[in-house]
Amino acid sequence: MITLPHHYEFLSERWLDQAREFLTRHVGPTRNIAPFSICERFSDAPPHLNFTDNIATWSAVFDGTNLSVTRDFKESADLKVTGDYQAALTAAQAIGALAPDTVAAAMTEVTHIFGRNALSVRGSISDPETTQLLGLLHDHLGRHTVENPDLAHRAQRLGIASQVREMEEQGFTVIERAISPEFADQMRAATLQALLPHHHMQLQWMLYHGQPFERIAQNPQLMTLIDASLGRGAVIASLSSIRRGPGPGTIPLHTDYSMIPEPFPEFAMTGVGVWAFEDWSVASGPTWIVPGSHLERRNPRKGEGLDRGIPIEMPKGSVVYFTHGVWHWQGDRSLPGERVTLHSHFNRGILRGLEPKKVDVQMLHRNPPRLGEMLGEDDWFDKLTAQGRDYERAAYMAKLQAFTDQRKHDLLATPA
Repeated sequence: MITLPHHYEFLSERWLDQAREFLTRHVGPTRNIAPFSICERFSDAPPHLNFTDNIATWSAVFDGTNLSVTRDFKESADLKVTGDYQAALTAAQAIGALAPDTVAAAMTEVTHIFGRNALSVRGSISDPETTQLLGLLHDHLGRHTVENPDLAHRAQRLGIASQVREMEEQGFTVIERAISPEFADQMRAATLQALLPHHHMQLQWMLYHGQPFERIAQNPQLMTLIDASLGRGAVIASLSSIRRGPGPGTIPLHTDYSMIPEPFPEFAMTGVGVWAFEDWSVASGPTWIVPGSHLERRNPRKGEGLDRGIPIEMPKGSVVYFTHGVWHWQGDRSLPGERVTLHSHFNRGILRGLEPKKVDVQMLHRNPPRLGEMLGEDDWFDKLTAQGRDYERAAYMAKLQAFTDQRKHDLLATPA
C-alpha cells in the first residue's frame, strides 16, 4: 500500500481494521444497536491489492452480543452490495451519508459514470439506530479512503484510457458528459449565484462557494487526466468561473504557461479543465484549441496558429482538458444568453498557484483525502517545522509518483 499513515485504500486490510475498530466502539450490550449483518463484494479490484481473482469482499455481523468483521461474503446478510470496485470506491468517497440528498446526488453521478448495473443493493436495514451507525461508519472510512493509485487500472475502469492517449498526442482531450445533466444545471446555477453583478466576467476561489464546487473539483475522470499529465500531488492553481454574453471572444490566443521560459519543458507543468454547463457549438462561443501545439514548446507568435485552431464542440456536462502549454483562445458567441464555465486549473505539485491555499478543516472533514491532496496537504512543501523537513510525506509522494509514472507507461504501451 502507498498511503500516509492516516489514509488507506478501499477494502484494504487497513480499511478493514478501521471498520472493525469503529464498529467495536459503537456496538455491544450497553448500546441500543439491534442485530444486523451486511456484506459487500466488488469485482475488478486493482491487481496490487492481491485479492483472489481481483474480487474484494468483506462483511460485518452483529448478533446482539458479538461482532464479527471478516473477508467472508454472506448470502444470508440483511444488506448485500455487489458490483464494480471502482464504482464502489467512488461511492465510498462521498461523505455525508446522513445528510439530506447527499447519497442520492452521489449515486446519480456514480450511475452516470459507470452505468445502472455498476452497483446492486439487495435487502435493507430497517432499525434507525443501526442505519445511523452504518452512515457514520461510511463517513468515517470515506474521510480516510484514497483514490485508486493504479492510474492504468483506474483510467480503464472509468472508460477514459483513450482520452489519456489523446491528451499525450494532441495536448488536449474531451470527456463527454463527465457529469450528469442535473449536476451541470446545478453547477450553472451555483456559479451564477456566486458571480454577483459586479463580478461581471470572472471570479476566483470558486472552491469555497459550496459543496457542489468541492464535488466537481474531485471529478474522478478529470482528476485521472490531471494525474496522468501532472503527476500525483498536483495542486489547485485556481478554480475560477467565467460568464460572457454574445459578441467577440475577449481572451486571445495564448498558453497558460505564465512566466515559464522557452523552450517549455517536455513534461507538462499545468493543465486546465473547462466545464461546459450548456451544449457547446461554434455559435455558443467555445474554447478553440490548436491540436499538437504543445509540441512547439513555446508561446504562439503574433498572427500565428489561428488558421490551425478547432472549436471544442461538446454536450452539456462535458469537460475539455488541455495541458503542456497548448495554444487556445475564446471563440465568438452569436447565441443569445450567457456562456457560463468553470475552469479547473491545476499545477504540478512543485509550482505555486494563482490562488493562495485556504485549508478549511471543516471542508476537509466533509471530503475524502483527494481534496486535501489538491490543497497540498499530502506533500512535504510548506511543512517545515523546528524538527526539520517532513520526510514521511516526501517518501510517500515519491513512491506514489513512481507508481503513477510506471502505470502511465504501461497504459500508453498497451494497444488501444
